[in-house]
Amino acid sequence: DTRTPPRVSRSFTSYFFFHNREKKKSGKLKFQAAKNRFRSRSVRMALEWVVLGYAAAAEAIMVVLLTMPGLDGLRKGLVAVTRNLLKPFLSIVPFCLFLLMDIYWKYETMPSCDGDSCTPSEHLRHQKSMMKSQRNALLIAAALVFYWILFSVTNLVVKIEHLNQRIERLKNKD
Repeated sequence: DTRTPPRVSRSFTSYFFFHNREKKKSGKLKFQAAKNRFRSRSVRMALEWVVLGYAAAAEAIMVVLLTMPGLDGLRKGLVAVTRNLLKPFLSIVPFCLFLLMDIYWKYETMPSCDGDSCTPSEHLRHQKSMMKSQRNALLIAAALVFYWILFSVTNLVVKIEHLNQRIERLKNKD
């Protein structure tokens, strides 16, 4: 029989050889491969942190403007704008939960840098990564706290406006 054997797909063979090569890597090379996967994921996530930072800054600015004395003429417009933005800003809560899960996933899958398995520069990079995760966790907490404060302050300002209107109506009746 002169038939040619069936062709094995290239992806299967490349996976098979790559998988065997991966098994033979030393501890240092495994750390390097894990570090590269970790680094490429962290670069893609940078935009999410920028968006969260801008949202937290916008919330903080709105809280400051709502609570600043002397802006009574602008307060009515600020309250209207803030009340209209509270629902879109509510999307920050699930977004923060997603980013918090991402931090947890990064922490759980982070390559360990113990003993002689990494160089001093890799050890420093590992520590920097931990610091960034802690900073990002603080950013998440700040965004959630600012949203809660903005929601509370807006509701209090609206209640104060309603009470002032009731007082005016009662004064006008007398």
